[in-house]
Parts: sequence; C-alpha cells; structure tokens
Amino acid sequence: MERQRDMTRLREVLFPDHVLLNINADSLREAIAQLTETLKSDARIISWRQFSLALLGGDDGAKLGEGHGFALPHVRTKMVAEMVTAFGRLAKPVHDEEGPIYFIVLIGIPETMDAEYPRLLGFLMRVLRDAQLRAQLMSANDPEEVFEVFEQGETTLAN
Repeated sequence: MERQRDMTRLREVLFPDHVLLNINADSLREAIAQLTETLKSDARIISWRQFSLALLGGDDGAKLGEGHGFALPHVRTKMVAEMVTAFGRLAKPVHDEEGPIYFIVLIGIPETMDAEYPRLLGFLMRVLRDAQLRAQLMSANDPEEVFEVFEQGETTLAN
C-alpha cells in the first residue's frame, strides 16, 4: 500500500512571479483579472484563455473571507495539469457585499485532484482568518515574506 503523501505546501504551488503586492483595481473582478495575468506563461496551465474564462466566468468558486478581507476564487478544470496558485494584495481594498477585500488567492485545480485542494483551501482560510498573520501579509515587502507568513501558518495552525 502506498503511503499517503503529505499535504501540498503552498510553496510547491505558488511561485514568486505569481505574487503581486500592490494591485490597483476598482473591483474584485478587475483584481482577479490582473492576478490571473501572472499565470499566463505558467506551464502547468493547458489553456490560459480557457482557464481565465472559467475563473472569471462566475463567482461559484469565489469563497469570501466573511468579513476578514480576502477572496479565494478557485476553479476545478481540465485546463490545468497541476494545481496553480497566485496571491495578491490590493493597494486599496475593493468593496464587495461581504466588506472590503485586501487579499486574493487564486487557485486552479485539476479535475482529477480530489483530496488535496480542500485541504489547501481550508489551510488558506485558517491563515487568512488569523488577524496576526493577515497583519504580517499586509506589511510583507516581497514574495519571500509572503511565503514566510504562510509557512508560519502551516506550522502554528496545523490541524
């Protein structure tokens, strides 16, 4: 029997080029579109155009942070060969019915991936609901600092 693989770590699916720390947008949709652009040349995406359309095509997968200032738009699609992620911090919040949005984490999930993506979504939601970790993300100066905050969350908020 094959040993179950440890949970995917964010650093395995989020690359520095996919971290934007100063998004200027007037709407959540515009911010998501800008963040999606960072994934345009990612080899894990089979068809960026179709992936982008699926991601922006509706808000079915856009989990909002229930007053915590984040959105987790995600799509499960055949247009990605492996899980892809992008992280964005807005220069000024955009307002949604849930309140101001400061952070966006985009996720593209292959249709064949079953167990990993709900765990990753749950982890991201726990980190982004933590006021101390959100404050650290707000003051991060570069992608490496963003990774460090999420790794701190992986350690302190594990299960």
